[in-house]
Amino acid sequence: MEDRIISDARFADLAKVRQARLLTEEQRVLEGPRLFAGVCERMKEGLRDERPGASEPEIHRLLLQRLARLRKIDTSRRVMP
Repeated sequence: MEDRIISDARFADLAKVRQARLLTEEQRVLEGPRLFAGVCERMKEGLRDERPGASEPEIHRLLLQRLARLRKIDTSRRVMP
């Protein structure tokens, strides 16, 4: 069963790559913010699961904290040889 899941995930990834290759340059530029917004929404869903009673402003604050942490990790990886 796990092999099938891995195979399906690879197929989905390849389909996304094929779709991306068909995009115009302008479409590619516009796709970045759309993808980021989608990732933020999924992260907020995860935060709501972790903190069921949290208000939307609290979820937003937690999202910003998480994004800051990820940026710090990314920046530190770029600096290291």
